Amino acid sequence: MAIRIRKQRGSSGLLSRLSLPIFALIVTFIALFATAASYILIRVQNDHSIKMAEQSMKFVYRNIEYQFDTMNNVAAFVLSNQSIENLLMNTYQQPYEAADDYYTLQTNLQNLSLLSLLNDFGSGNIAQQSYVVSVILEPESGLYAMAPDHFYPTTGIYKNSDLQNQEWFQNLSSGKQQNAWWGQKTDSNLAMIYSARKKASLKDGRSIGTVIVGADTRSIKGVFDNAPLDQGFHLLLDENNRVIYGERHDFLTNAGELPYVSQLKGAEGTLETKIDDETYRVMFETLKNGWKLLAVAPNSHFSRYTFAISAIGAATAAAALLIAGLWLRKIVVRVTVPITKLVTAIQRPEVVEFKVPLPSQKTGIYEVDELNQKFASMLVTIHKLIEKSFTEEIERRQLQLELLHAQINPHFLYNTLDLINCRAIMIGDRETSQVVRSLANVFRYGLNRGQTWISLEDEIKQVEAYLHIQQMMIDDLTFDIQLPSELRSASVVHLILQPLAENAIIHGFVERKTGCRIVISARVEQGELAIRVEDNGRGCDADKMNRMLGHHFVRDEQFSPEPGSGYGTMNVHRRIQLFVGDEFGLRYLKVAEGMGTCVEVVMPYRSEQAVARKDASNV
Repeated sequence: MAIRIRKQRGSSGLLSRLSLPIFALIVTFIALFATAASYILIRVQNDHSIKMAEQSMKFVYRNIEYQFDTMNNVAAFVLSNQSIENLLMNTYQQPYEAADDYYTLQTNLQNLSLLSLLNDFGSGNIAQQSYVVSVILEPESGLYAMAPDHFYPTTGIYKNSDLQNQEWFQNLSSGKQQNAWWGQKTDSNLAMIYSARKKASLKDGRSIGTVIVGADTRSIKGVFDNAPLDQGFHLLLDENNRVIYGERHDFLTNAGELPYVSQLKGAEGTLETKIDDETYRVMFETLKNGWKLLAVAPNSHFSRYTFAISAIGAATAAAALLIAGLWLRKIVVRVTVPITKLVTAIQRPEVVEFKVPLPSQKTGIYEVDELNQKFASMLVTIHKLIEKSFTEEIERRQLQLELLHAQINPHFLYNTLDLINCRAIMIGDRETSQVVRSLANVFRYGLNRGQTWISLEDEIKQVEAYLHIQQMMIDDLTFDIQLPSELRSASVVHLILQPLAENAIIHGFVERKTGCRIVISARVEQGELAIRVEDNGRGCDADKMNRMLGHHFVRDEQFSPEPGSGYGTMNVHRRIQLFVGDEFGLRYLKVAEGMGTCVEVVMPYRSEQAVARKDASNV
């Protein structure tokens, strides 16, 4: 006790080294720097992220407007071109006289359609996308008779009769719109956008046709691909809030019911809304044709930078260390270094395995020295306990093994059964001789020299010997074994059929004394060996039995017929799974009510030679 007291007086306590003024000073500086760093970081990253999103939005807006302006320019060229108007205004005595003018106009439209919508935007998907330029003729045009009756969304000249019921055409004809825009899928399921304007005569102002300019939406995709959002998505909607282009929505999907679309007010602006339980920032602008462009990004996108946090944290730690270094240097060295050495020693495998003793340290700090000493003492105690437990376990297993050998001596057992057999034969008791031989076969194949695997032929012999014995006790018991010759050499886990036959007799025939029948058959399907055991007993619930097999912890009387019975169905099922995998084992099959029980043993099909080679390689 005196030694312990002197040691306590000579060593410093851990808490006594951590004085309150130094701790308060460190906390003050860390809180100050952390608060300032957080404020600066939030401002910097929010401003930067919002600015980048706005720039992406403006870039997409300008270039989509450029696309639409280009389509308008093509239409304006057709509307103002004198030669095209002359072709439309010419009159002819016979329709065939208009053939040359018709093909001239067709050629002009084809040349206009060769202008690329992607001259400024390279696309990895399409090298060049052309316009679709069409002219819809009024009946007053001399070319009307030669134009096709039905409109196709391709470059060409068409009659207006096929478009009378289209909403956009009616709006143009009634004067509600000067320029109609819409999206439409072609017959080949190609997503297109179209712009249509009425062609009025430059001479008298009467309507002589309609000019339609179309473009593939992939041209718009090229614009969005050049200004992607790191998180979030773009959305282009028409005047009816149908999707023209969306990274998360299909073409022409009605987006008007989406919360962040229904909340849009005005021509442009920004709003915050919830999408999938996360707050998103929605920026939108209205194009000249009335369509809306949206950029939707989560607010978490604006606070994703961590480098500033790391830098400020490092600066805060450095400042705190500089200020408190003089006071904490000895504490850090005297406290953390010994503890680190102790932890490092504990983590070394040779120390945990007791190959190397725990290093002894004298730090002068009572708590650290006491911890090191007590842990070393604990390791020694654990080592002794492990050695003692290991020795006792080996001794216990040895005693069990000796007891098992004493209880079951195969040579003594077989010699005794042979002696009984000979005595039965000598006195002419053939029935007793047959029972003894069958019992000897049951033991011989059941013990199997301690081997796990046995040929299917030997397994069948073992269960056959067992059933012969049962026939001596049950007057009206018959069995039928159907084993193809090519499966005799198949290798199976030993002692899997006798428990199933035993279940059939004990449980299946408990209420039946006549006409008892058991059928055992085997087959191979898709590389799996299936051995079926059927009986005509009282039957069971196949679904319930399969559920019980799926729960390894369940112990039911169906699986363990009676205490001390040896092997139950669950035992067979688990042994198969232990040796060949959880996907194999037993399965009960449904049969008609009152028709008995049908259970199958399923395991991989393998020959006895292959298993023998595998066992030899594992030796």
